Amino acid sequence: MIRNRSFLLTDRQGKELLEDGGQLFDIAVNSGDIHQFAAGYIPSHWHKELEIFVLLEGHIQIGIGDRTYRLQAGDGCFINTEVIHSFTADVPSPCRYRSFVFAPDIVGGMPGSVFDAAYVRPLLESGVSFLKFREGEDLVYFEQFHRAYLLYEEEGYGYEFRVRDALSHILLLAKAKSKSAAGRAIPSFQEARLKEMLLWIDRNLEKPIAVSEIAAAANICTRECQRIFSQYLHYSPVEYVQKKRVIYAAKQLADTDMPVTDIALNCGFTNPSYFAKRFKEFMGSTPGEYRAAVRGKR
Repeated sequence: MIRNRSFLLTDRQGKELLEDGGQLFDIAVNSGDIHQFAAGYIPSHWHKELEIFVLLEGHIQIGIGDRTYRLQAGDGCFINTEVIHSFTADVPSPCRYRSFVFAPDIVGGMPGSVFDAAYVRPLLESGVSFLKFREGEDLVYFEQFHRAYLLYEEEGYGYEFRVRDALSHILLLAKAKSKSAAGRAIPSFQEARLKEMLLWIDRNLEKPIAVSEIAAAANICTRECQRIFSQYLHYSPVEYVQKKRVIYAAKQLADTDMPVTDIALNCGFTNPSYFAKRFKEFMGSTPGEYRAAVRGKR
């Protein structure tokens, strides 16, 4: 089933939870508009699966480590496993996309197989974090991507074999293209620290949070914490926490009938008026207006 989502499900480490995970054919296919997510922003997250993506309409920014990549309609990309990344709509008009998030062993097969050892494992362990594909230059990528999407959508007999074949073509292309591209966007020790801090923030969103506490979660000083957030997430720790709280509140406004004041307190805002102000700055509407708009679309 192709998913059309408006909220990203993650565990307490910022790892994305794939609703289709655990199936025999461990693959998630998404289709929609980045604007369906709160404020057109999919916050920083990661997953053990590979991701391939095509933007059908609009312009977006993808944050990968200390770099920002811009995609326009017709562009695609590859995101490697366990890479922290985010998506932001760059224009107010529709930003429609399609993506596959899939376990590497769909292509690599059993650990130690020739497919895994010669092709997939080298891409995971020493390949790049991110690759951008352009429609006019990388025809194979787009042919195989749209072929896989159509096959998955139709779910005809034996479609799994054909989808795996299309994904194999794309990974071969990514492996070849990665030879001339830069390596991982975040050093592994920095990435581990960042994941520890994101984990701590998600566990404590409902409480007052000091930057010193975030830093302590990764056993680093406050200044280093601020530097890592600025370099890799492009927000200060305080800005990131507030955005996460607003996104958390938006989900509760959409999914529950809880009073706005209770939601504010539940998301770590001790002052409902300040919550309403920050919510409007980020979302472009008051909490009540947002709830009415979301409910009206259902």
